[in-house]
Amino acid sequence: MKKYKIFSGKYQLSKKLGSTEVPAKESIFHADILDNRGGTWKRCAFISRKTYDEVQKDADNYIKGVINRW
Repeated sequence: MKKYKIFSGKYQLSKKLGSTEVPAKESIFHADILDNRGGTWKRCAFISRKTYDEVQKDADNYIKGVINRW
C-alpha cells in the first residue's frame, strides 16, 4: 500500500541566523510518497512542484502507476 504526504517548501537558516525555518520565496510544494510493503512506512519517491494541485495530481498518478518511472 502507498500513501503520500504533501508539505510546502521551507529553508532553514544557518546557526548564525538562529536556525529558524522560513517559507520558500517562490512557493514550492513537496510530496513524500510512502510505501509499507516491509511493514513500516518508508519513502519510495519524492516529488516537487510549483503548486499544491500539481503535486497532489502527480502524487495520485504515481500511486496509481500512471507516471513513467525512470
